[in-house]
Amino acid sequence: MRNWLAVMLSGLTGRRTHPRGAAALVAPAAAEPAARPTVTPFPAPALPADLSAPFVEWLQDSAPSRETPIGPRELRALRHLDTLLADPQTPADLLPRTPAVVPQLLNLLRQDDLPLAAVTERITKDVQLTAEVLRLANTAHYRQRASHAVSDLSQAVAALGADGVQRAIARVVLKPLYEGQGGRLSARAAPRLWEHGERKAVLCAALAGQRGLEPFEGYLAGLMHNAGWSIAWRAFDRMDGGVSTPFSQAFVQQLVLRKDKLFGRAAAGWQISASLTALGEDILAQGLEPARSPLAAALALADREATIAVLAPIMTVALPEAPLLQPAA
Repeated sequence: MRNWLAVMLSGLTGRRTHPRGAAALVAPAAAEPAARPTVTPFPAPALPADLSAPFVEWLQDSAPSRETPIGPRELRALRHLDTLLADPQTPADLLPRTPAVVPQLLNLLRQDDLPLAAVTERITKDVQLTAEVLRLANTAHYRQRASHAVSDLSQAVAALGADGVQRAIARVVLKPLYEGQGGRLSARAAPRLWEHGERKAVLCAALAGQRGLEPFEGYLAGLMHNAGWSIAWRAFDRMDGGVSTPFSQAFVQQLVLRKDKLFGRAAAGWQISASLTALGEDILAQGLEPARSPLAAALALADREATIAVLAPIMTVALPEAPLLQPAA
């Protein structure tokens, strides 16, 4: 976990949300010119079309995707993402900087003997992290370890243990990845990307443990994965003329593959750990579904299950026949 957040820049803005149906109020785009630029198609989408389109509609709170060919603006947007992917490094201004104290904390938590006093002292330097540790220690899961509400930070750290403190740190560190930064598409998607990412992180941690991997590596992978969406939305928001919802289904299918590779590009450069760097390189080279590593397989399953979970209230989706998480022996 060496300097893995050094590539992230500052410039966060407050999150804003849009009421349901706001996407329908967007003015229709001007008539599209006849000439259509070409774009190299990616392989079949990581999610079936019946999930990809509804998921993007849910993220953007938009009308149903259009059953039309990819339009010129959409083609230009895909070509813009292809240009980003061709660059050896993700543009730093598409990702924010996070507190410098976090890599120190994560390195500290990697030690076999958890130094409670040292961890507590460092947590007190970050107001958001202090609040998150106290909040998490008072949730139902961790309250089982205490007979009363926890208000003292050292007691909260003791109640959470290394795993709980790691997750609290990760949430504070990575949540800025999903701030809308004022752009229309990124602002709409930000709160729902975080909701989806939290579900995915818990699932991926459990799946990683089942595969003999470190659960926290899975938790980080799940919580970071939606950064690919964030990069894509911010890139679109900064394009001259942008791209408007509702999108065409063909565009959504191509976008899904590119957002996975954008995550791979970013994760490969973060240098969080050897396994997460390898995960990023694997996904960048092959995409999420074709990737062969155990962590990639866990992430792909967790991503699908989290997507089904958030879409379940608004559509009928058949759950996998076999349980995703096997009961502990």
